[in-house]
This record gives sequence, C-alpha cells and structure tokens, in this order.
Amino acid sequence: MQSLVRAFVVLIVALLFTQCRTVECTVVMADVDVNDWSDEITISHINSDTTANYDLSVMLHVNRDFKAQQLDVEIITMTPDSLRYTEHVLLPINTEWSSHTIPTTDIAIPYRQNVHLRCVGEYKVTIAPQQSVVGVEAAGINFQPQKIADSGKRKR
Repeated sequence: MQSLVRAFVVLIVALLFTQCRTVECTVVMADVDVNDWSDEITISHINSDTTANYDLSVMLHVNRDFKAQQLDVEIITMTPDSLRYTEHVLLPINTEWSSHTIPTTDIAIPYRQNVHLRCVGEYKVTIAPQQSVVGVEAAGINFQPQKIADSGKRKR
C-alpha cells in the first residue's frame, strides 16, 4: 500500500512539473506519514539565478482524511552561505475537491512573495508541523519565479 501511495505522489509531482513547464517553477516535495505527520521534512532547492525574485507556496498533497483549516508550522531555511532563518507560521487552508470521487488533491498555500535568493547553490528548507496532522501524503515548497513585465523589469 505504501509503495502505491509513493508511486501516486511521484505521479502528482510529475504532473506538477509538467504544469510548471509553461510557467517555470520548481516544486520540491517529500513524503510524510499520512496517518500522523508530526516529523519535520527537509527539501532542497538548487538556485542558479541570483537575479530572480520568487513567490513561495507551501505545497500539500492530501487525501480525504485531511480536515485541517489551518496549519501551524515552523519553517527553517538554510542558505548556501550557512545563514539560517527560522519562523513560526500559521497557514490558512482552503481545501477544494474537483470531484467527489477523487481521493487526493494538491493544495498551494501562499507563504512568501518577492523572495530574492542571492546565493548560487543549495537552499535547504525544513518544514515542521507544530501538531500532528492526518491526511497529508507529501509536503514541500513551490518556488515560482515572478513573471517579467513587458518593460523587461521584474513585476513587484
């Protein structure tokens, strides 16, 4: 059963990457314990563009057991030059199901806008729920580059 869930998560992430080809973005997710997500996860994002600004969203792949209306998490970001930024965030959640028969869905929760990754290299982001969460199959971050305006400047 666990391997079936993992295969499904890989499929969903692949679909997200397909969607991202038209609007360049990077979605990085990690599997969590669907019955009791209480352990932290760490994902990595390799940055090669020090000129881009990003909008970041916390991504959740959830099943029908997920009932939370908000998510209390600690997010820790470690930069390539070893700076560490920790914050406690309460994220409001709106779960929308496109059909009554679909067993899982993806939720994008806006987290930060206009984030400038000033270093080339690996950014590690740790997400730690502050209470046990049921129904989350995978969690991560969507690094969405901001669109370039017609004038050639980045949209702010």
